Amino acid sequence: MAQDELVSQDELSALLDAVPAGRSGGRHAQAYDLTCRVRAQDEADLPALARITEYFCEGMTRSLTRYLGRDTLVSMRGSQVREFRDFVHALPERASVRGLDMSPLAGSGVLVLEPALLFTVVESYFGGGRVSSPPSSRDMTPTERRMLGNLLDLLLPELQAAWTPVLPLSPGVAPSDVDPLLVSLVDPAEMVLVQSFEVALLGGGGDFHLALPMSELQGVWPALRAGAPAVVPDDSAWRTALQARVMNTTLSVRGVVARRQSSLRQVLALQVGEVLTFERADGAQLQVAGKPLFAGEFGVFNGNNAVSVTGTVPSAAAGRASGDHGEPR
Repeated sequence: MAQDELVSQDELSALLDAVPAGRSGGRHAQAYDLTCRVRAQDEADLPALARITEYFCEGMTRSLTRYLGRDTLVSMRGSQVREFRDFVHALPERASVRGLDMSPLAGSGVLVLEPALLFTVVESYFGGGRVSSPPSSRDMTPTERRMLGNLLDLLLPELQAAWTPVLPLSPGVAPSDVDPLLVSLVDPAEMVLVQSFEVALLGGGGDFHLALPMSELQGVWPALRAGAPAVVPDDSAWRTALQARVMNTTLSVRGVVARRQSSLRQVLALQVGEVLTFERADGAQLQVAGKPLFAGEFGVFNGNNAVSVTGTVPSAAAGRASGDHGEPR
């Protein structure tokens, strides 16, 4: 055997002969999606999640039946894992979208009630029979908005009760509708578990959807698989320490009392000893990282130049000021 050979030909042949037939590693290679941070789980692998869904449907059926005074059936239409942007673009027009605080889970969920559901519930509540589809071109009426609040008051306690055997969930809802295309409730590329529910009533019905980020569920995945109560770590000490570090971060504050714009020709023509004139400023502006935050007045205090803070800069004005190309002086 040559000195630069680690394994002789005889040893290599013995190693290859020791591999059982049909155990070649290449045959069993599996594709791995690097764009998915959490592997999609089949609901059959998560018995606790299936029970949560079943309890939630039963509780919502009882609550809606009592509320409307007529037979109602809430059932699971299906669930799937998809990107949040795809879920948003598939929503119907005029859908009512609410952000959900899923404490103690980290992150936000999204609750969507389709217009047909709300329209049917309103008609049923006031004794209507079979109803047609709601017009998609109009906004919700005050009565429909009030009914939406009532539905949320029924839905959140049932969601909390269904999750209680696994996790002491305390869901909260945003105070008003949001447009998911404009408000970033969830990262558009985030994989979310979308559960779709169907509400069947005499004369019609409708659907609502619950979307939970997969990364949010990752911490309770073992509990959803085993059915045992989830253990939520107490990170209050970490949050307090992080907040203290953030609040002690050093920032550079700049006071802007005047601005002047000059052409490149004028700047190149400047000579030592020239005097630049500025218009008298009405006040001063305090900036942090180039963003104006406070308005004030320039003056002198104890022999030092100083700025007296008189108010805050509105966000719209701050945006325009930060885009100003004039160099402060």
